[in-house]
Amino acid sequence: MVMKMWARISNGVVAEITDTDPSGRFHPSIEWVKCGDDVRPGHAYDGESFSEPPGESLADLAQRKRRAIEAARDTAISAGFDYTFDGTTDVVQTRQRDRENIMGLAVSAQRNPESTFAFRARSNTTYELSADEVLALADAAQAHVSEQYSHSWQRKGEIDAALQAEDRAALEAIGWSEG
Repeated sequence: MVMKMWARISNGVVAEITDTDPSGRFHPSIEWVKCGDDVRPGHAYDGESFSEPPGESLADLAQRKRRAIEAARDTAISAGFDYTFDGTTDVVQTRQRDRENIMGLAVSAQRNPESTFAFRARSNTTYELSADEVLALADAAQAHVSEQYSHSWQRKGEIDAALQAEDRAALEAIGWSEG
C-alpha cells in the first residue's frame, strides 16, 4: 500500500518526512512537497523530482577507512600480547600508561642490573623479574607496538593505492584483518 507522504525541503534536500498532511500547520515559508514513501531525509529535490543522495566521495571514503585503521591499530596496541613468565603465559597490557610503566621498569633495570622488579600482568598476577627479564619484556612490548604500526601502514598503503586507482570496491574491502 502506497501511503501519502510529504517531505520538508530545505536548501534542495529532504530534511524530514511525514504521513500527516502539513497543509496549514506550518509557516508558509516552510516548503512541503508530496512524495512517495520511498523518499527519505537526505534525498535531493530539484523542484520537480526526488533523487537519491549522492554517495560518499572516494576521498571521504578513504579518509573514513584511514580513521578506522588508526582506531583498530590503537585497539590492537592496547589489547596487549601474550608473554611467558617463567613457564606461565599471561597477557601484557600495552595501553599508554602500561607502556610508560614498562619503559620506566626498563630504565630502572638498566640502572640497577642486580635488582629484581615486580610486574603485574592482566591476570593480576605479579611476577618477579630480573633486570634482563624486564629488558626482554620491554623489547617484546615495543615489538608488539611496532607490529601494529607496521600493519596499519600496510593497510594505509592499500587505501592510497585503491584511491589512486579510483577503485571503490577495493576501498570498501580494506579493513584491519584482511591479509
